[in-house]
Amino acid sequence: MDNPNILYLAINLPWSTERREHMAQQAAEHGIDIQIIEAVAGATLTDEQKAMYDSRKRESMYVRHLTPNEQACVHSHRKALQTFLASSADYGVVLEDDSTLENGFVQGLMYLIKEIPGWECCKLYTEPSKLYPLCPPIPNAPVQPVMPKKIPWGSVAYIYSRSAAEKIMARFNTFWLGADTQLVEMMFAAKVALIGITPNLVGTLYAHNEQSDIDADVKRTKTPAHYLKRSAWQYLKYRASVVKRAIGKWRARVRMQRIFSKTLAK
Repeated sequence: MDNPNILYLAINLPWSTERREHMAQQAAEHGIDIQIIEAVAGATLTDEQKAMYDSRKRESMYVRHLTPNEQACVHSHRKALQTFLASSADYGVVLEDDSTLENGFVQGLMYLIKEIPGWECCKLYTEPSKLYPLCPPIPNAPVQPVMPKKIPWGSVAYIYSRSAAEKIMARFNTFWLGADTQLVEMMFAAKVALIGITPNLVGTLYAHNEQSDIDADVKRTKTPAHYLKRSAWQYLKYRASVVKRAIGKWRARVRMQRIFSKTLAK
């Protein structure tokens, strides 16, 4: 694909003007246009949006429900995917407004799209963790495809192909997890060709200890400790979900290793 049409989207709450200006400044520095997606606020969730939250499934594994702000974050990512699919773009980059675009951001994306075939969705930022190689090192490449051990953690920055977004939206009728883990769970279930990269093309303001709106929610951070004790049944269900997620990561890694053994074969 010589000139891929990429739609850049940034999720931002209307009152977070400093972050919106931060994203606009970065867009100018990298020579790209970033469209702001007005984030869904927890205080304004509609009845339809609230009904998508599967409280029973959540209760089967967790003692604390997702807060309205956490639920709103899930809806914000869903809104971004809908915006991408409603466009004519080939790829959609979805950024949270704490994203920091690294040097070589656009060049790295171009290399990823043009030279590394076979993936459908790529996480552009993952927290430090063990990285599993998906192919032999590519000489002189600005990015290398990997499967991070912590790939379900964080939803700071993704690039989606249309096929990935369509597969995710086909399953995005209910949710019970935070946005980061929920997105990856749906990708595992839909067999989306998911990868990470090293080095990251995007960083995060949180690395500099800036607190997110979700983390600042006292309902989330100040829950009395005795409410955090799972029942035996909840614990078993939770552990089963952890094992299922680990299996999903392993299957995704093996799948991508097989794909790259063919698409990147010299």
